[in-house]
Amino acid sequence: MTRAKTQRPKTEGPKAERPKTRAPTVSERQRRADAMAEPPTTPVGRQIDDQVTTPTGRRLVEPPAPPPRAPPARRAESVIDDQLVEITELPEVPTLQVAVHETAQFLGAAQQAIKAAGHVVATAGSGREGLAAIQMAIASGQIDALLVGIPGGEPLIDAALALAPRSPVIIAASTSAALEAVARANSTGADLGTVRPHDVEKLAPVLLAAARIVEQRRELTTARGSEAVLRARLENLTEHDGTGLLPFEMFQRVLELELKRARRYLYPLAVALFALELPPPPLPPGVRGILRARAGNALIHTIRDIDLATELDQERFLVLLPYTDLSGATELARRVLASVATDDPVIAAGRSFSPQFTGAVAWAKPGQQLSFSRLMRDATRALEQARKDGAELAIQP
Repeated sequence: MTRAKTQRPKTEGPKAERPKTRAPTVSERQRRADAMAEPPTTPVGRQIDDQVTTPTGRRLVEPPAPPPRAPPARRAESVIDDQLVEITELPEVPTLQVAVHETAQFLGAAQQAIKAAGHVVATAGSGREGLAAIQMAIASGQIDALLVGIPGGEPLIDAALALAPRSPVIIAASTSAALEAVARANSTGADLGTVRPHDVEKLAPVLLAAARIVEQRRELTTARGSEAVLRARLENLTEHDGTGLLPFEMFQRVLELELKRARRYLYPLAVALFALELPPPPLPPGVRGILRARAGNALIHTIRDIDLATELDQERFLVLLPYTDLSGATELARRVLASVATDDPVIAAGRSFSPQFTGAVAWAKPGQQLSFSRLMRDATRALEQARKDGAELAIQP
């Protein structure tokens, strides 16, 4: 029996080649071994298997991703005082209403510089016609600053100064060097000075200073209103006092206000110091108090409404005299001495006792260094000298 040979049909064309396979690498063999050692996968694992396969189609299990790390806890950091920075809000520069009086040569440049600096030219002019128009604007109280050329603008400066303490800030302009321009401005009573020709580089800093002066004057106006309220309260308090004398603490508060006003507005200020003289022998009981009360009453009814008086101790009285120079203070002190001397005597123990004052006056000139301690020192020295010499009144020049 013979076995028939079968032959495979030959394919036409080139001999079919088997697909070549790449030998697995070490890492792939390791991954296959790990996959075979893995336990059966859970449904979640099957989802992962569907997503991760080898090049030959075998599914592999990827290890789960590590949980995200928690953010680091915030640490408190200590800061020393030198590292702290205080934030201060700077005040805005107010827009000024400026009146300008200049010669025709410099008038246009001055207006342009003022507008470029961020301010408003309320009115402007030159010559006599300009003087009249600007003077009316100043009198209306709507002008914050006045730029005036000198010489020629002196009448406007006088008109502005007459409105004190609500006068506009005066800026005097002149054709000269800077130091000479400042000297000229000071001699005319102006607040600030500048030089010609005008441009924004020169006028902007001067207008900034003018704006600051305007703000300070407004604050002073508010302070003066507060002072008026304080004076009214003090007057109400003194109305209930039989002698009309201020308590020394209140007297000191009002005195500090008057000292500030005198330094700011350069007006004279004087004090009068009086001592009650009690002749020997010793007085009967109660007589000293009666004499002191009568002398204080005579003093209160002699001084002016603007004057303030207080009792320093059992013998001395102090009077503050605002807006008063040395001659005015001396005249008022003489009236007080005469009023006390003509008062009715006190009759006690068969004797007659009349009140008698010894006085001293001290003052401060406008612009002079001013302090309450200096005035009191001068008045006390003068009073001691008057008592020593037997004089009725001593005047400290």
